[in-house]
Amino acid sequence: RPKVRIDKLLRDAAAKTSSRPEDEKEKQVRIRFLLNPVRFIPDSADGSTVGSVICERTKLEGETGNQVAVGTGVMEEIPSNLVLVSIGYKGLQLPGMDDAIFDEDRGVVKNSNGKVDGTSNLYVSGWLKRGPSGIIGTNIACAKDTVSSIINDLEAIPENTVDGRSGLDALLSERNVQVVNWESYQRIDAAEKDSSRLRTDGQPREKFTSVNEMLNYR
Repeated sequence: RPKVRIDKLLRDAAAKTSSRPEDEKEKQVRIRFLLNPVRFIPDSADGSTVGSVICERTKLEGETGNQVAVGTGVMEEIPSNLVLVSIGYKGLQLPGMDDAIFDEDRGVVKNSNGKVDGTSNLYVSGWLKRGPSGIIGTNIACAKDTVSSIINDLEAIPENTVDGRSGLDALLSERNVQVVNWESYQRIDAAEKDSSRLRTDGQPREKFTSVNEMLNYR
């Protein structure tokens, strides 16, 4: 559904634009697919600004529905005086993470329907699961897929073999983990909204950018 909706929006926008005379088109949006930006070239007259973007042509490989874009080695230079980077982020391997479960090239944790490969109780969702792709609707489907794996594994656990919430609380206490419960969240929420932290009158909150600073208010 999300892809169908996007396709319709693009087609409707293209139809409205194409019906207008050429001299009335003040702005144009050209969507180019299968291009991977590899580097920026400075402007020849002002080296502090961008002059063009070098892109590598890519092609799709793999089975339908599971294709990935791979480089072809063919480069294309696109003149530019403004570049907006909005391509998501590449997942990074956490310190101590087993090399066998992380795909460095794709920046994802290797998994099957959200369950991390080679583990019994470790799961992943979002871009770390599939890479930087999709929209909000894609994330919902991705999360449901992972949750289904969790539920299937929970149903396979015999009753009375785990301690539940009390066991979790004891484990966190044993490991000296600083837990943020509902009351702690409310204190953090109030601190972020405190007028002394706000930079403007219309600003709703000033988010903590340091975990340690945030935990001081828990």
